Amino acid sequence: MAEVEHKAGIADEIEIDLGDVLNKLVKHSRTILTATSICFVAALIYSFVALPVYSATTRILVEAKPPKIVKVEDVVLPDYTDRINFFNSQVEILKSRTVAEIVLADLGKYEPWDRRGKRVEKLEPITHGEIVDFLLKNVKIAPVRMTQVIKINVEDPDAALAARIANNWARAYVLFSSQDQLLQRRSELEADLAQQLKYVKEKHPVIVGLKNEITAINEKIATEQKTDKLGQSTTWGNDITNVKVLERAEVPLKPARPRKLLNVVLALVLGSFGGIGLAFLFESLDQTLKSAADLEAYLKLSCLAPVPIHKAEKEHPEAIPEFVTVWSRHSLMAEAFRSVRTGIIYSNPDLSKKTFLVTSATPSEGKTTVAINLAMVFVQAEEKVLLVDTDLRNPRFHSIFEVDRANGVIDLLAFDNADIHSLIRKTGVNGLDLLTCGEVPPNPSELLGSQKMEALIQKLSPLYDRIIFDTPPILAATDAIVLSTKVDSVVLVVKAGATHRHAVQRCVHALRAVNAHIIGAVFNMVDPDQRGPYYYYYHYGRNAASKGKSRSGKKDLLNTSSAEN
Repeated sequence: MAEVEHKAGIADEIEIDLGDVLNKLVKHSRTILTATSICFVAALIYSFVALPVYSATTRILVEAKPPKIVKVEDVVLPDYTDRINFFNSQVEILKSRTVAEIVLADLGKYEPWDRRGKRVEKLEPITHGEIVDFLLKNVKIAPVRMTQVIKINVEDPDAALAARIANNWARAYVLFSSQDQLLQRRSELEADLAQQLKYVKEKHPVIVGLKNEITAINEKIATEQKTDKLGQSTTWGNDITNVKVLERAEVPLKPARPRKLLNVVLALVLGSFGGIGLAFLFESLDQTLKSAADLEAYLKLSCLAPVPIHKAEKEHPEAIPEFVTVWSRHSLMAEAFRSVRTGIIYSNPDLSKKTFLVTSATPSEGKTTVAINLAMVFVQAEEKVLLVDTDLRNPRFHSIFEVDRANGVIDLLAFDNADIHSLIRKTGVNGLDLLTCGEVPPNPSELLGSQKMEALIQKLSPLYDRIIFDTPPILAATDAIVLSTKVDSVVLVVKAGATHRHAVQRCVHALRAVNAHIIGAVFNMVDPDQRGPYYYYYHYGRNAASKGKSRSGKKDLLNTSSAEN
């Protein structure tokens, strides 16, 4: 049973990994598409601009002499060493400059591809050796495996010229081999003649026969040397060289390259793989937190809920994200904040942790928006809530709720006889009160960490079900760290795909160093239209949510009843 569960766990992990890979590919789909498009266009341009090259092939059979029989420990075995050496030698002869010189002599004039069709005065001088090298570069000699057949392949922009060179290469090889064999035979006859003259006179029939054979060989050599054009020669092989032409090169009708369809297909494949490689490279370089799994993996924090990025609605283009839970109570963003509320409630069901602060690692992560909307959803759950602006570096509550900033937290901390009830402001939302920051002091951290702040929280606690403090980003100031020791818990706001994980790790380490209780993190500003881990989470019920959007305005907000069960 345990083994079955273990295998099931492994299968789940594999499925999650595959899903993560797919999400990354979808996220970087534009990169992949761009890379593929660039390769496709480049291949298309090359295929239509590149010089067409034709390929012609001649096949020849080079027959070696029968193998010698050797005796090894009374076992008779054929000796193939001579045959292999002979065949390899013929391949090297076909690759030699000697054969190339014979072919060039027949062609009369041969120009490298980039020099053709240009005026002579515009061409740089080129040596005969360079021409031979260029010709050899475009002639491929390839033995066919496990046979005595050799392929002579020639490439050239001129289809007829490619076939002519391939055929003449075979003729040149036959001519060279034939002359070589004749010269070797003549040497053997001359040596035999010299040996016989030691014993018999010149008129002896043996001597006469040897001289006649030598004369015939000389005439044969002279005849072959007088052959001006290989293309006009009928020499395709003979019994002397054991060379037979199996297949003559025909003038090709279609170019061998560029192969347009193959180039396009390869470009699409290579472009796709290149784009995928870039996608994973960007992912490896991206150190931001992109999912709830990242929060748990790198920070050991639970995600209270992913909150989608705010997008202006057609019905209320003036709507701001701070009041989304009232503007549009059935929207995806409002539903996400209710999920955050649920996570906070179930993190301390006995309601002993009623005071908590909302903070983030860096600015512009949406902590103030989260704090206000959390207050709204707690009010909608019939709780009495107080919002306290303790972001003494950059206070915003007074401007959002359109009230005067003066007479706030700083006044309560500075004056012992200050009346708490007179400084707390009504927001127009039943159950939601506001305490502004007051005038910004020169020493905010000292005030927030003072015993007066602790006493103030104790005075406010009996009056409300929830007290939510908005604080500066942790990396910008130590205010949040100091205040975290005075409240019950902390909610950390992390902007999806923007907050560097090392920055958040520093914040979490700093909070835990002072024994602050972190409830969890709000994964903020997730793009619901990007196919990722939250795509289906947000798109489920979107139509129903859009039908239930509230049509109340900001003025209605200040007079609305906040009760919602």
